[in-house]
Amino acid sequence: MRTSSTHNSIPSPLVTPAPAFLFDLDGTLADTLGDIAASANHVRAHHGLAAVDLTTVRGFVGDGARMLLRRALADISPTPAEVQLDAALSLYFEHHRDQCTSTVRLFPGARDLLERLRATSHPLAIVTNKPERFVRPIVRHLGVEHLFGAIVGGDTLPQRKPDPAPLREALHRLGARIEGATMIGDGIQDIRAGKALGLHTIACLFGFSDEGRLRQERADTYWQAFGVQA
Repeated sequence: MRTSSTHNSIPSPLVTPAPAFLFDLDGTLADTLGDIAASANHVRAHHGLAAVDLTTVRGFVGDGARMLLRRALADISPTPAEVQLDAALSLYFEHHRDQCTSTVRLFPGARDLLERLRATSHPLAIVTNKPERFVRPIVRHLGVEHLFGAIVGGDTLPQRKPDPAPLREALHRLGARIEGATMIGDGIQDIRAGKALGLHTIACLFGFSDEGRLRQERADTYWQAFGVQA
């Protein structure tokens, strides 16, 4: 597998001011899987279900907390009642409030690349389906909050990725143009949202999604590690 420098895996600036970069959080900027699994298993235990491993929880992630819990509680019913999901969400949120920063870490290379992009005047934003109430304490805990001009979470707007609306909102908050902007993420939701808005797309193979499914989305660029082109 060929590797190349970060400069070759990120499109050169084509417009002035420097184009924006939008980043997913879970599985892209940070390894949050341990904390997500702990809170999902807390909800499962409340329903008398055994804990599941990280590989299983990995398959739950990507479409927001409600869908995460719908999948986590599928052992009870493939279609849990909405009132049951409401209660499960409350339980998950209560647990995750303290759990969300327990084991999270940036992926190797993420901090350096973010700092280099900001040093060259690229506006940066996080666009994630994770609720904003957890995103902000996580980025503060990781020490990168100051690098991002906007954060759009899964509860910031009525729409979530793959709808392009959160990406459009992030660019608006940054005061950045669609032309030349890039969406970086590890999920099919990220790539579909980016393509729908006409952005350059970078798919992260090191994240939480199945590589085969991610490659089917035909992103413009693939990373095998953060900032390293596959």
